[in-house]
Amino acid sequence: MKQQTKKNKIQYICNNCHEIYSHWAGKCNKCGSWNSIEELTEEDLMIAPKRNRTFIVKKLSQIDTKDNIRISSGINDLDIVLGGGFVPGSFILIGGEPGVGKSTLMLSLAENFSKDNKKVLYFSGEESPEQIRLRANRMNITGENILISKETELNQICYTILTEKPHLIIIDSVQTIQLEDANLPGTVSQLKYTAFKLMELAKKTHIPIILIGHITREGTIAGPKLLEHMVDTVLYFESDRLNHYRILRAIKNRFGNIGEVAIFEMIPEGLRIIQTIPQEIHKENSPGCVYSVILEGSRAIAVEVQALVSRTNYQAKRMAEGLDIRRVILLTAVLEKFLKLNLSEQDIFTNLAGGLIAHEPALDLAICTAILSSYLEKPVNKHYAFIGEIGLTGEIRPTPRINARIKELLNLGFQKIYIPLSQKKEIDSLGIDIIEIGHIKELIEVFKNA
Repeated sequence: MKQQTKKNKIQYICNNCHEIYSHWAGKCNKCGSWNSIEELTEEDLMIAPKRNRTFIVKKLSQIDTKDNIRISSGINDLDIVLGGGFVPGSFILIGGEPGVGKSTLMLSLAENFSKDNKKVLYFSGEESPEQIRLRANRMNITGENILISKETELNQICYTILTEKPHLIIIDSVQTIQLEDANLPGTVSQLKYTAFKLMELAKKTHIPIILIGHITREGTIAGPKLLEHMVDTVLYFESDRLNHYRILRAIKNRFGNIGEVAIFEMIPEGLRIIQTIPQEIHKENSPGCVYSVILEGSRAIAVEVQALVSRTNYQAKRMAEGLDIRRVILLTAVLEKFLKLNLSEQDIFTNLAGGLIAHEPALDLAICTAILSSYLEKPVNKHYAFIGEIGLTGEIRPTPRINARIKELLNLGFQKIYIPLSQKKEIDSLGIDIIEIGHIKELIEVFKNA
């Protein structure tokens, strides 16, 4: 019995409009072009486009971006974090610890955004509309252009968005959204499908969508990592160690720089933007207290570094609050080596005042000065500040954006600033006394007249 061979299926395609035919023709009936129909091979059939589906390919230089004008959020510092405001159709994810104020931030954003008669659609699966209204009363928010919905079913949410046509969409939270006739919300499969559908909707309608996400014990956003890959921007809303301030930080941003921050203070009426975290300048010079400045994104923030050095009869301890303990141990070894100090019998406790956390090498010079001040029991002038990284050989290394740091200290009334010698040529004429230090051995000169 002869084996039957499978008859090859032959099709034809118009190379102009991609219309598929079962036989060859001289003219395409769809686009009207002549001699554009060609035979498809077996390999071509596997990758041939679907019938009646058009594919548009454009040169990058021909793509028009004039319609993608940034939309202000109504909060200037938030616009900086976003890279200049909302991009139409952007898909944004915000995470943060329970109780940090994510819902308060979103309600404040909705109020500021809607002041220009823009409609905000707020879906809340975790709070009832009555609870949101109580918070709005406390924050003195009228909410004339804010629409509240407790809908959690994905298809109904999409239908409501297409019907209401808002200018901004807030969903609190993505873990509460469920699919019709599905299991409990928050499963991996549901989160993937929900994120994909909402991303498509944002791009199709050109409406920015903000998702609030839960975080795990480790501090990462709950759910598959795919969630963070799909969104355009990932923001973390976090508090300082003392729970005084809130910092909104961008860790992913397709439309701007990462690392930018907005600083808020939680007050009874809600969140209040502050330009810098205030530092209380001591009325008297105190041993172990030294001032410096750190960078949070494009923002310079003055900080107070504290150190306490105390003799012990037991094994010496090294502790740090808000600073990198490994960095403190390293700097202690550098001080012992080059200044011939006996710190092996001393407990050393360091702290970054105000509840902040900073692991920036630019604080090295201030940390060493604070430790030396406490060890010698000699205070540093409260109007002096120290900026610089310290290497293992004791040299003072340069720090980025030195002029921005100096300007911040100048605005706060500091009179003398110690900086790395290698950055002498970078300093602008700012009307402040600048002292250049090349090696840690020169640090002892600070205390000679103290």
